[in-house]
Amino acid sequence: MFNSIRKNRLFVDISANSAQIFITQLTGLILFYLSSRYLSKTEFGDFNWSMAVSSTLLTVASLGLDVIFVRKIALKDTPEHFIKLHFFHTLASGICILVMVLLINIWKQSFTQEHPAFNLVSISLVLLTISSTFRLSMMGFEAYKALAWIALVTNGIKLGFVLICSFWGGFTLNQLILGYLFANVSEWVLGYVFISKQVQSIIIPVWHPPTYLKFIRESLPQLGVVLFDSALARMDWILLGLLSSSWITAEYSFAYRMYESSKLPLIIIGPILLTRFTKLFNSNEGISIESAKSVQHFFKWELFIVSLIPIILVSCWSPLMDFFTDNKYGKTDELCYRMLAACVPLHAIINYLWSMGFAQGQIRAIFMITLSVATLNIALNLILIPMYGSNGAALSFLIATLIQALLYAVFMKQEIIKLNYKNCFWMFLNSLLAIVLCQLLFDNIWLQVFSAVIAYGLLAVVTKQIEFKPIGDI
Repeated sequence: MFNSIRKNRLFVDISANSAQIFITQLTGLILFYLSSRYLSKTEFGDFNWSMAVSSTLLTVASLGLDVIFVRKIALKDTPEHFIKLHFFHTLASGICILVMVLLINIWKQSFTQEHPAFNLVSISLVLLTISSTFRLSMMGFEAYKALAWIALVTNGIKLGFVLICSFWGGFTLNQLILGYLFANVSEWVLGYVFISKQVQSIIIPVWHPPTYLKFIRESLPQLGVVLFDSALARMDWILLGLLSSSWITAEYSFAYRMYESSKLPLIIIGPILLTRFTKLFNSNEGISIESAKSVQHFFKWELFIVSLIPIILVSCWSPLMDFFTDNKYGKTDELCYRMLAACVPLHAIINYLWSMGFAQGQIRAIFMITLSVATLNIALNLILIPMYGSNGAALSFLIATLIQALLYAVFMKQEIIKLNYKNCFWMFLNSLLAIVLCQLLFDNIWLQVFSAVIAYGLLAVVTKQIEFKPIGDI
């Protein structure tokens, strides 16, 4: 049996992708802990606001090419040519963003004093965007082992730089940003070396107008999705910075960062599902009944696993976070995190249906859903942030995410591979019952956590949310 598991390509890919994401998330959590504890709320809020604005600008500048690019690499559609073309795009868009930042500083000379982190954060993220050509190429080639090794090296550089600087001079905002900057440069270099060897060619940015324009036209429907997805993901941060204070932005960004860490299993599985669905729906042989059942069985386990971290954190949020952040983000963020935690399993459903829809070419439907939900999210933020601050932003995000999941369930084609709605219902109910019952039965916080996880697992088995049978290779 062990040999059959080792031969299962899905298991190997998940293991390798888990390694690189675990390394990245662990490093991110350590740096996140240091910054939330030792930076003032003003500095922490400005850093996260700068990250939100810069990443949104760069996401828009991607023109939606990234997902199309991964699909072309996965389908072996002249990969070397598209790698060079994508490299040109990321380089050109990065330069344009840096010029824009320079013009902002010239136009408003007080901008640097108001947002001291913005310039360095922008440079760091531009470098990361340029290196994304090689990271996305490795995802398309399903070179997850290489991604894991690069993650180990670059995150070691980032964390080592920050810790050494902190040891000698104390933890500062500039040291944190410089650590990110040096790590992003190293990722660019290592990714370049690997992909050059993979395609056995020197990778240089190439602009071939006819192919480039065709590439952009093909991605235009996806551009709308990317544009409004970024609005859905980061507009709450940006609006909090504009409509409230850095303190409130810091509180929300802390809860949101923990929400993102809670999605760790989904971050691991998401890219793998995309490439698998792409190959399944574009296969000349069609999708067999066995493959469809394997996907559905796999998603049962995915939905079960992605709920574990939110259950644990909801059960022990206030005492745990107050202890680690010196009483900055525990009790004040408890309600905010609980609303965001409810979005984790919803995003597992959304990602599953989105991957299926994208692989089937339902770009227009995906765009219309994303446009509607992003517009709703912005409107809700404008209403609820002035009234409830960070909790208003979290409530807006929860409502928008729930409606997004419902729209995907209605409009994504599910003729062969279908979403099991009964299983989704039981997962939500089991999670809620496990948390509420264990908090009512026990006073000790750690006993609540342990018993909630055990109760959730037992309920999942009793309600047949999970079944102990082999997952076929997808």
